[in-house]
Amino acid sequence: MKAFVSAQMTKEGLTKLGEYVDEIKFGGWGATGKKLTPEELVKEAADCEILVICYEEINDYVLDHMPQLKFIACSRSGIENVDKDAVRRHNVPVSYSPGRNANAVAELAVGLMICAMRHIPKTFHYIESQQWDRVPWDIAGNTSFKTFDGYELYGKTIGFLGYGAIARRVAHLLSGFDVKCIAYDPFISDWPQGVTGVSYDELFSTADVISLHCKLTDETRSLVGAHAFELMKPTAVLVNTARGALVDEPALYEALRDKKFACAALDVQINEPMKHDSDFLKLDNIILTPHIGGASRDIIAQQTRILLEDIDAFFRQGKPIHEVK
Repeated sequence: MKAFVSAQMTKEGLTKLGEYVDEIKFGGWGATGKKLTPEELVKEAADCEILVICYEEINDYVLDHMPQLKFIACSRSGIENVDKDAVRRHNVPVSYSPGRNANAVAELAVGLMICAMRHIPKTFHYIESQQWDRVPWDIAGNTSFKTFDGYELYGKTIGFLGYGAIARRVAHLLSGFDVKCIAYDPFISDWPQGVTGVSYDELFSTADVISLHCKLTDETRSLVGAHAFELMKPTAVLVNTARGALVDEPALYEALRDKKFACAALDVQINEPMKHDSDFLKLDNIILTPHIGGASRDIIAQQTRILLEDIDAFFRQGKPIHEVK
């Protein structure tokens, strides 16, 4: 049996994978940093029964041209690249890797909260443009103390839209700040200690920081729009490390332009990369990062562990632990 690997895995993980298959081929994202097209994947993995992928698209074309496929393991937690209907039609089990980047994304979310509340990106430009020309405590003029008078996280109310693995990790990381955690998630009725379930409207009207952690589905697309922005406190911060399309971007631009709330800190946008002439770049109350939530070297070990759990389960019992339904 042969396996084709495009996901990043540790050397130890690849050695373990070798215990299940006779040959391992490499290509795509993990080998070259470039994902393969469906046509390229079919060509490079033509005789493989096992696929261990990351960003490569799995659709009818791939499955039609690879009838020998027995199992596909995906190193992503969000599997937008896998056509679920297609794999069901072809009866090929597929696994995903939930929580593999939960800590990395959670840490970035907390970092963005602090950056927004303490104006950290603005302070760099303040120094870079040589505006820092007096001691902070000088009582005359606009000193840095006055210009960048922000808020602390300590004691604030943090609102989570969606409360899965990443949101739970964010809440854990924030426990040292003595925050109050509230959340809206229609799929949860039994809330963990320290988190209070609230309505959608209460979440946006009450929270000092709103952090988005929903999966992108037809139901959640543009879930956060003009109504939510009208509810938010003038001092509130919106953080999105989930999916750009959760937010109605035209409504977000108008809300930020009109100062409906203090700041948006976004690691994701609907169209990536963002256009260089985007109106968002003209705003002074937005922080943007280029979808780096999962850009952590530590993730490779975590996703390797999950991939091997599912590969082992497939060979032992015919189905993975984390199966795509």
